[in-house]
Amino acid sequence: MASSAQHLTLDRRTTIGSVSYRITAAGDGEEPIDLAIAGRDPDGRVLSSLTGEIRPADLPAVADLVSAALAGLVAVHNPPPGRRRPDNQGVRWSAEDDARLVARHREGATEKALMKEFGRTRGGIHARLEHLGEIPPTDR
Repeated sequence: MASSAQHLTLDRRTTIGSVSYRITAAGDGEEPIDLAIAGRDPDGRVLSSLTGEIRPADLPAVADLVSAALAGLVAVHNPPPGRRRPDNQGVRWSAEDDARLVARHREGATEKALMKEFGRTRGGIHARLEHLGEIPPTDR
């Protein structure tokens, strides 16, 4: 018996600078969709590659998640011009850093002073103080 599902295909290409990007997706609308993303240099060598499967029902959530995650990664790796990334942004906190942060916070150090001293963003300081139970969690 023939399936009434329609076969879905997507093949898009773009070039940014010297890198050529291609995204392909294929599926029948019922089974997981095969997805592939690749970036290649002018000689055809693969520079970036991502492959996997997505259930059709998960497409909206996965699209939002991937978009937000990639935007965050771009922001971390390419800060806006004239704005320097804090030295310790993304670096794991040590037990010594935690103890010093708690002590400095309890001494009344300002957020700005803590940001400079620890080489972290305002959000990083705030999140760590929340994690350590020094300030109540906030709704974001």
